[in-house]
Amino acid sequence: MRIFGKTSTLIASILAAVCATGAIMAYIAYDNQSQEVEELQAQIAMLTKQEKQSAVMQSINAQMEEIALQERRVSEEQRDAAEQQTKVAEQMRRNAEEERQNALEAEHRALEASEIAKSQRAIAEQQRAEAEHSKRMADTLSYITLARQLGNVAITQHQAGNREIADLLAYAAYLYTDRYHSDVYYPTIYQALEMTSQSRSQWHKHKGTVTDIAFTDDSKDRFVTSSSYGELLKHKLVGKQLKTDTIISNSNYDFRDIYIIRGEKIIYCISRTGHLVIRQNNKNVIHEVSGIGPLMAIQPAGEQMFIIGEQGIAQLDTKTQQITRTRKWSINPVFVTRYDYAPVVFDNKGRMHVVRSMDKIETSRLPVSGQVTAFASSKNTGLKAYGMKNGTIYLFDAKGKRYELISHRSQISFLKINGWLLYSSSYDGTLNLWMTNTAKVEPMNILKTGNWITCFTFDTPKHNIWCGDQKGNLTEEFIAVNLMVERIKGKLKRNLTKEEWNYYIGRNVPYETFIGKEAGR
Repeated sequence: MRIFGKTSTLIASILAAVCATGAIMAYIAYDNQSQEVEELQAQIAMLTKQEKQSAVMQSINAQMEEIALQERRVSEEQRDAAEQQTKVAEQMRRNAEEERQNALEAEHRALEASEIAKSQRAIAEQQRAEAEHSKRMADTLSYITLARQLGNVAITQHQAGNREIADLLAYAAYLYTDRYHSDVYYPTIYQALEMTSQSRSQWHKHKGTVTDIAFTDDSKDRFVTSSSYGELLKHKLVGKQLKTDTIISNSNYDFRDIYIIRGEKIIYCISRTGHLVIRQNNKNVIHEVSGIGPLMAIQPAGEQMFIIGEQGIAQLDTKTQQITRTRKWSINPVFVTRYDYAPVVFDNKGRMHVVRSMDKIETSRLPVSGQVTAFASSKNTGLKAYGMKNGTIYLFDAKGKRYELISHRSQISFLKINGWLLYSSSYDGTLNLWMTNTAKVEPMNILKTGNWITCFTFDTPKHNIWCGDQKGNLTEEFIAVNLMVERIKGKLKRNLTKEEWNYYIGRNVPYETFIGKEAGR
């Protein structure tokens, strides 16, 4: 019983414990459930709150979505509008580009048209200029031809004794030649001027042959002449009178060459007899030069003075006026002149010898055959001319081309070159002018004396030419065209009548006067 009781107690205790535990567990479960309920309620509250918030958010989102939809619609509308504007802008751009291209094409066509117009205008201008040039050339050639015909007629009329009409025609010939820039040295023009100007004057001054002429200063009217009769004369041209003073006159002398130191006014003159005359301060000093044979020439070379003889050469000191040295030749000289600022001696073997000093003589062969009796050269043009004993002149240009000039019938006595003009004199009594720069070098006779022309020279301005001959005559003549023209114009007393104009010049040439108020129209 006790066991049973104890057992019952134990069971009851266990049951009580179990019940307690169950109660505890139930309480704990309840408590947990209560917590869960609270948590659930809290969650429900939270969820409710969240639901409310969610509803609000949904409402807001709906509103935002509506706004977004509206904005998208607006954006789409704006985009459509922008696309439309872009299309319009693109169309406008295409239109503008098309218009620009059209404008460029129009501008290009305009430029092409302008260039064509310019080209056509240039062609027209060129054709007009060519036509005017052709007309001018035709007029020029016509008037030049007329001038040369008038010159020829003037010569014929002068020779026939019709001096007045010859003067008028010669002046007209010059006028048209000068106006149309032709050559006033053309033979018929120059000869007509030379003949009608009557610029020649002659004086008989020497008993013997005139051997040299030298101007004393830079004037055109003071000069000295020598003769083979021992005469050394000083002249001054006053108007048409030639006033003469005698420096020395001794028939025992045979003067051949003169040299003047202009600044010091010293005159040197050598005689073939071996004598040297020095004129200084109006006094004559005579030296005998021996040892070199008959004297031929006196020439300077730099500061030295040389006396050339047939057998040798002597050096003269111009300060002491004494012969300081002599030297014998190994040659036979036949002619002496100047070349390259020094004396040059031509021998009988076809050679030339340039005297630089007593110890330096340059020898070379001549480019021509025969005996040279005259020589001239020009540094400026490069011309060289050799005058021969038979009357032929050999001219060499700067390139060495040779021309054979034939006109003189006797020995060439003297040659001078002035620019492109070559002057030649001969024992046939004529003095010729040669235009060396023409295609065909032809002679133009400017003086005929009837006597041997032994020497000639120009005055210092080269306005006149002075000639000496074997009869002792001195002849002066103009070589400057402007002086001839002035002389002719000064002689004119009237103009051509209309009838004379029509006959000699022509109806198609406008009439003009040469003197009076209307002259020079």
